[in-house]
Amino acid sequence: MTNIAVFASGTGSNAVNLVRTFNSGNRIHVALCLTDKENAPVIEKMRELGVETLYFPRSVWKENPQEIIDTLHAHDIKVIALAGFLCFLSADIVNAYEGKILNIHPSLLPAYGGKGMHGANVHKAVIEAGEAKSGATVHVVTNEIDAGPIVVQREVAVLPDDTPESLEAKVHEVEYQIFPEAVIKTVAALTPPAVPKSVDDAWAEALGVPNNVPPVPEHNQANFTNTTGQANQTAAPINPMNPTNPINAMNPVSPAMGPLKAQATQEPMPPTYLVWSVVMTILCCTIPGIVAIIYSAQVSSKFYQGDFEGAHRASRNAEIWIIVSFVLGVITNTLWLPLSIAGMF
Repeated sequence: MTNIAVFASGTGSNAVNLVRTFNSGNRIHVALCLTDKENAPVIEKMRELGVETLYFPRSVWKENPQEIIDTLHAHDIKVIALAGFLCFLSADIVNAYEGKILNIHPSLLPAYGGKGMHGANVHKAVIEAGEAKSGATVHVVTNEIDAGPIVVQREVAVLPDDTPESLEAKVHEVEYQIFPEAVIKTVAALTPPAVPKSVDDAWAEALGVPNNVPPVPEHNQANFTNTTGQANQTAAPINPMNPTNPINAMNPVSPAMGPLKAQATQEPMPPTYLVWSVVMTILCCTIPGIVAIIYSAQVSSKFYQGDFEGAHRASRNAEIWIIVSFVLGVITNTLWLPLSIAGMF
């Protein structure tokens, strides 16, 4: 079991999403929530989910960061997730957890990052600049604001009629998808597991549930325990964008992207189909074959950039265009050969 902590200053929707994603399993566990706001809404939400929540005034965060570090060590915290945490984060804390603190930012960093760029400020700036796309980024926290290495990043389209509020809603959907992925990647890097058989197996392993068990209906609920050790009310992991639609722990579904899957760093690269693409281009139908070659070339580049989902998508597209090239080649040759023979007589 790897314990993680979340830091939050506001409503904590991303913090809640992480708890409901991981705390029904046995591999990753949100064990602690720290906040700098005494009456932050996240406090009650975390306590309802059985997560110990502690408030430290900003004076402690700035002047006595060792107290924070000691608290984290006492709970055996290995990774920290900043989920809407707006307080100053001391260099002492950053250095104590170097490479193990993740932050979720509502833009495609390095664009629209830095001081003052948070929440609605970011979305308003994106709209005013007339950008065609925005998105969300999970990055490693360093002593420079929003400048750490990017762990996961995903885009959303900015439409002409988008407002800061509508853009924020779309970005939130992406945040709920990529934050758990980033946590899994970071934990996997700390204690590399055996290579999973598939991406589905990696996700099931992170949740601590078997991947080959049929989904259990709505009665599949996870017990949460409060800070006194007593059983709290049960609640199945839910779709954060639709609280009335529970997510089955055996098959978690993200609001926009279907099954949410862990992109483990040890995942094997999908087939490129490059040889078949070249063969189809030469022997069958040239144009679809060239398209297949383009997608084949994207597989390895996307994989080594960390875009595992994009690599799988490129691999599938390459396979599809190989089939298209073959079918068109067969049809063309079938029609051309009788016509050629007929022309000889």
